[in-house]
Amino acid sequence: MILRLLAPLCGVVIAACGGASTANNPDTATAPYPAGLSDQTLTVAGVTRQYRVHVPAAIAANPAVAPKGVVVALHGGGGIGPDVATLGAHPLSVFRTVADREGFVVVYPIGLPAADGAPGWNDCRGDDRITSAADDVGFLATLLDRFRDQYRLPAARLFLTGTSNGAMMTHAFAITYPTRVGAVAASAGNLAEQPRSGPCAAGPLTPVPIMILHGTADTQMPYEGGCVANIGGACNRGRVISAEATRDRWLAANGLTVVTPTVVTIDSSAADAGPARRFDYAGPAPMRWWQLEGAGHTVPSRTVLIAPNALTGIQNRDVEFAEIAWAFFASRLP
Repeated sequence: MILRLLAPLCGVVIAACGGASTANNPDTATAPYPAGLSDQTLTVAGVTRQYRVHVPAAIAANPAVAPKGVVVALHGGGGIGPDVATLGAHPLSVFRTVADREGFVVVYPIGLPAADGAPGWNDCRGDDRITSAADDVGFLATLLDRFRDQYRLPAARLFLTGTSNGAMMTHAFAITYPTRVGAVAASAGNLAEQPRSGPCAAGPLTPVPIMILHGTADTQMPYEGGCVANIGGACNRGRVISAEATRDRWLAANGLTVVTPTVVTIDSSAADAGPARRFDYAGPAPMRWWQLEGAGHTVPSRTVLIAPNALTGIQNRDVEFAEIAWAFFASRLP
């Protein structure tokens, strides 16, 4: 989430956040990771970056067998940062449970502090006056290369996902390096209205299998487009296009503008504001678009339940984001 709502950001010793081990790997492509959650570092262009990695016990015990894939999950900006990996603290932590069952590795990179002191990502917004100037696209490219080499995986088995600022970072990476991942999934993140120059301004142009979710009552990443998390009215986090315009840009990039989607409605919870509607656009680079009726900014979940508030709105509880994201990714496995 964009706002610091669930817990304060962990301090320098991030192993204290959720009981992760602190077996930091050297900057090589050969060091194994222990079972469970551990804290790691990677130096990119002279800057030491942090990430957390969860390895199922069965994978750690048998390094000769490659995991099904690697899922890189990006936290939102100004939220709980690395604690999204802590079981029960955030819906993104559910990827760990799914990974243990399905046999893949989950990576939780940590963004550098923005002007507000909270970790975030330097995505495609050219008018964001809060974010750091970090080369986060370069960091993620290097991180994905590391896991590709460590686990001897093709790019088709590397997947990127995120929420809010992390979702916008997912878009930015997919636009810049569309062939470096097998598929991406974004929750509550739109494309920039005033993108930075370069790939962000030109794209998306190259097809990338993509899943997008957005709540129709999201005001922090406004469904209809506008200022991001516009607390105080300064619009200093930049502006985005609407959720539907974002969908349409990717439909065009993926060659799906004339495809009629199949539609599935899921309404399994009476505790949220409305159903989840899934629109499947079939093609070589498919799109799965979820419209969450009446939902706010919080990542949808059936198990990690976040109480509604005036800023984030009501959480959709009809679907589990980690489950539906992995189902989409698994459908792309070679």
